[in-house]
Amino acid sequence: MKYLQILNATLLALGVTLSVVLGVVCLQFLVYWDQSASLRAQMPFLLQVTAGCVALAAGAAVAFAAQRRSWPGRWLVQGLPGLAIAGILLLLVSLRS
Repeated sequence: MKYLQILNATLLALGVTLSVVLGVVCLQFLVYWDQSASLRAQMPFLLQVTAGCVALAAGAAVAFAAQRRSWPGRWLVQGLPGLAIAGILLLLVSLRS
């Protein structure tokens, strides 16, 4: 169980870090919004990936808390970070087409 808590904490740190970094990139896009038409075209995808990273952080936080406090449904909650990762991967795979 200790290794699962470490994995959840690592995914939480990864999700928070990526969310903050992509949030700053979103702010930069907004600052230079009028200077480039390509920024306007890329903004929806950037917001989707940022939302996916926020979902990863939230899911990992819930999974970490559930494992730490031994909640009865902790094994069901453990799939939340996996769902967020799958969503992010689907977004990135959609870039290829």
